[in-house]
Amino acid sequence: MNVENLVRSGVILVVGLPITLGVAVSGLKDPTSQSDRAVAEAKADLVDACLDFAVSKADSKLERQAQDKIDRILGADGADYKALCNYVL
Repeated sequence: MNVENLVRSGVILVVGLPITLGVAVSGLKDPTSQSDRAVAEAKADLVDACLDFAVSKADSKLERQAQDKIDRILGADGADYKALCNYVL
């Protein structure tokens, strides 16, 4: 009777442990990976405009075009272009 309990416990351990570990590991996936991907995509959209903004002279046509492009991407006017582009680049 004691051997039967040990065998039963061993079988449960051998079968149950991989399943338990598999479920635990799948639950431990990085929860921010989706948000990280969203931020990376948003940054990727802004790279070209921020490069134009960074290399343009103050109050130039290129700077205004870059600002307009950033505004279109963000969907709003008046962003802090310098701080935004420092973050993106």
